[in-house]
Amino acid sequence: MSEPLMPSYNPGASAEPSILAPVRPKQVRWAVLLIIAAAVFQIIAAVLGIVHTGSAEFRSQLTSQLAQQNIPDSGQDIVGISIGVALATIIVISALAVIVYVIIALFINKGAGWARITAAVLAAVSLFSLAGLTMPAAIFVVLQLLSGIAAVVLCFIKPGSQYFTDRKNFRLANKVH
Repeated sequence: MSEPLMPSYNPGASAEPSILAPVRPKQVRWAVLLIIAAAVFQIIAAVLGIVHTGSAEFRSQLTSQLAQQNIPDSGQDIVGISIGVALATIIVISALAVIVYVIIALFINKGAGWARITAAVLAAVSLFSLAGLTMPAAIFVVLQLLSGIAAVVLCFIKPGSQYFTDRKNFRLANKVH
């Protein structure tokens, strides 16, 4: 006959976390919403940029710029090619920006410190987007920039900053070796 297995006592192993998970403050929720708003402003600015790039006014400006640069006529539609490149650039950069915004928002929501730092760096770099703005997309670029900066500020002041510290400590305390 086999003996019944007896439960063993192991004080080192516990299914309970050693510290409680921190509660996400409203401030971080607002930061996430502001980052999502920045993504929406990016989409609106991209649509307006696409409309502007396809306009007769843009074609005329591009034609005069190319004429000023004394670019020889090679038999190709340089203006058409330039417009196509500009449209592709707007679409690709905008799609990547929206994807980055969503990823950062998701990880800020989870309390990932790297997302907060990445958002701060991207907010600083995005200040360069203020150069060469054209209306009406400029309004949405400024709104996008302000939303991103406000979100970053909310993540770096208390209680947001404390939430990121608490999340880091929670992850470290519950890390399985």
